[in-house]
Amino acid sequence: MLTGKILKISIYVSLITIVILSLTIHSYTQTSDPNKETNTDQQESAAQENANDNASSKKPDNKSRNAPDETKRAERIEATLKFGIQKDRIAAINSVNNIKDEQIKKRLIQVLESIAANESDMNVKKAAITVIGDNKSESSAHALIKALDDSSEDIKIAACYAIGKIKADSARPKLVELFNKQNLKVDSNYTEALISTLTDLKAPDILDAAVTAVKSRETTKIIKERLLIYIGQTGSAAQKDVLLELYKDDDEDVSIRSFAIRAISRLKLKDVSDDIKATIKEIDSYSFSKKKRFHDLHMYSVAALVELGDTDSIPLLMDSLRSDNATTRLRAVNLIKDFNDERTIDILKYKMDNDPNQRVRNAAKKALEDKGIIEKDKNEKNLKPDIEREESDD
Repeated sequence: MLTGKILKISIYVSLITIVILSLTIHSYTQTSDPNKETNTDQQESAAQENANDNASSKKPDNKSRNAPDETKRAERIEATLKFGIQKDRIAAINSVNNIKDEQIKKRLIQVLESIAANESDMNVKKAAITVIGDNKSESSAHALIKALDDSSEDIKIAACYAIGKIKADSARPKLVELFNKQNLKVDSNYTEALISTLTDLKAPDILDAAVTAVKSRETTKIIKERLLIYIGQTGSAAQKDVLLELYKDDDEDVSIRSFAIRAISRLKLKDVSDDIKATIKEIDSYSFSKKKRFHDLHMYSVAALVELGDTDSIPLLMDSLRSDNATTRLRAVNLIKDFNDERTIDILKYKMDNDPNQRVRNAAKKALEDKGIIEKDKNEKNLKPDIEREESDD
């Protein structure tokens, strides 16, 4: 009997021992398994990364923020063009220039093409044509060519300059046809626009007519100047004799002679250097009062020598940059801006920072921007000095 009781007690103790041992092993594996800890950390890290990803996906970048804004802006522009008053429509047309998204801008340009073709208000139509040109929309050439037949001369002039900006070569036949109908004995902004556009296109189609016109005493001075610029851009050595004859003609207007030598230098006709030097020497022999009247011709002649490779003439041109007359300095800046001599860069930098005249400073700055010496300021209006039409400064 006693032996049976002792056996039962031994079994109970053994069972209790096994239970305690099992609990101990389980507790150890819960607190000491390195794999268990790593998995937990990875799960927590993954959860955090997912949370970060979700947060970043909800935060749009600048591009995604701008796209809806430009879409809404384009919708407002289109609505204004359809229903707005004329003043607001013109403002909406001009605001197309500020659209950054190319696809949205392309769609708006197509709307402007329709306005250029069908609009009844002249100012709205002119604004649309101008913005098309500003954006160099080559696909709009057909709309601009059609505008050349408009009854308004202002519209035709705007179309000419827009065609020049987008370099629409397909417009050449129409432009030539219209030029041939012009009366060159009468000054006309439209005639000037046609010539300037053919110059921008470098179209040689009217070279023969241009040579005939610059030789004629009946052609107006302004149209002659424009035609000489055209010849300088599109001509060749074949026009040398005509240009040289104009340059050396003492009875010709000084301005026309200056434009003739400018055309010669643009065409790189180097075998005329002796003729240029002879003219400079003759002007230097004049009395003070007479020499003053020929100052521009002297300056353009010196600039031509420099452009043709005679670097010894640069100091003579630099003298013009030191003139007390702002117009003389402005012309000198516009003349030297295409030269690559290191001295011209130094003087342009000085003029940009220190010249007392704002127009001279602007011209020097633009020259340096065009050369890539300084970064172009996109916030400022693009200044395009016209060396043929500087206004006199007191």
